[in-house]
Amino acid sequence: MVVLGGGPAGDIASNRAAELGAESTLIERAELGGTCLNWGCIPTKSLLAGADLLRKMRRAADFGITIPEPGIDFPRMMARKEEVVLKMRNGVAAACKRHNVRVVKAQGIVDGDAVVAGGERFEYEHLIVCVGTEPAGLAGVDMAHPAVVTSNGILRLERVPEHLLVIGGGVVGCEFASFFIALGSRVMVVEVLPQILAGVDSRIVQQFRRVVEREGVAFLTGRTLDRVDYHDASVTAHLDDGTAIDSDVMLISVGRRSQTRGIGLEDAGVVIDDRDHMQVDDMLRSANPKIWGAGDCIGGLQLAHLANAEAERAVENALGRKVMPMDRTVVPSCIYTHPEIATVGLNTETGKAAGIDVKVGQARFLGNGKALGEGEPDGLVQLYADAATDVLVGATVMGVHAVEIIHEVGVAMSDGLTMDDLSSIIHAHPTVSEVNLDAAQQGEGTSAYLN
Repeated sequence: MVVLGGGPAGDIASNRAAELGAESTLIERAELGGTCLNWGCIPTKSLLAGADLLRKMRRAADFGITIPEPGIDFPRMMARKEEVVLKMRNGVAAACKRHNVRVVKAQGIVDGDAVVAGGERFEYEHLIVCVGTEPAGLAGVDMAHPAVVTSNGILRLERVPEHLLVIGGGVVGCEFASFFIALGSRVMVVEVLPQILAGVDSRIVQQFRRVVEREGVAFLTGRTLDRVDYHDASVTAHLDDGTAIDSDVMLISVGRRSQTRGIGLEDAGVVIDDRDHMQVDDMLRSANPKIWGAGDCIGGLQLAHLANAEAERAVENALGRKVMPMDRTVVPSCIYTHPEIATVGLNTETGKAAGIDVKVGQARFLGNGKALGEGEPDGLVQLYADAATDVLVGATVMGVHAVEIIHEVGVAMSDGLTMDDLSSIIHAHPTVSEVNLDAAQQGEGTSAYLN
């Protein structure tokens, strides 16, 4: 088995193939770990941890602790991020070595029943394509200007921008807005859609905006970028309504493109769509029966943990072990802003679109003793169940530790539990995760405090 691409999907695919007894070769043109480890999940969360610590230090007096105003050593923050990335990358390399996976650091090109890389031909019985994505530019914008960056370039800044303009109010844009507002930047987010964080429950987004705007982030929704004036070390962005915005850093955060073109896939019979996504069936097999796909390059939610699961499923299907279609019913999605947002399954709006009459149970963090004790009262949980059966179909959580407590609902959904089932499970007190219990009991009409 040959695996093309060494990101979250490729790492798992190559090691799982070796575990199942296949001769496994992993081909990666850059660093092991892909976007998630080197340019996404890991470095950004390392930086966001620093921003959260800074917020806590600034509120130390509320806890009876007196400290001077903390200073910001931005180069040290960026260096620490790289230290975390290196440690994780070394862990990936060590796992490949333990499993006797051959790692080839070179650009791979599909050529018939082999991948050519580093001057060698690696023949395959099965090829798993996990080539990932790269940040998309924006038409009409000079992406080479020093004040214009993507989510990659912003991780190489040498100083905190005075004024950060974010074009794109999705997950990545909002996370960087949350980071730099804590560091003292003036931050403006421009989003073409009527709502930031498209796909998240609109009620949660409204609550989130109020909290983040209180911290200083400004949002302009329903606006497009008309043109840009370029200066030596800054830009002036002109929007379609005539608004002019000056910034010393403009982050273009408008999505990502799959890296499937120009590597021989189409010549091998693989279908690539107009968004550069590799087309696969429910078993993750392409139009070429020897070639399989996993991760961001096949489209859908761009999440490392989903890429992991798809890679494992593709390998097992290819090698005839536990053969089954890919199930994406329960896939948690997390946004590491302050406050955090986490979702799983459906919400009121997507449930309605799916023809489900959705029943809602909700609880606010303001009534949670643990959240109040941590000084984090801003938050809301909404549980969604099929009104006809009471079976849980999703959840949205906004607040402290949201990305951790979402998993309880995911497990409940996987086991087919109802909202009443969840409302009957004893939760430890005091914990932030009690909000799930409170929301379930509120939805069932059995909460002593909320009904």
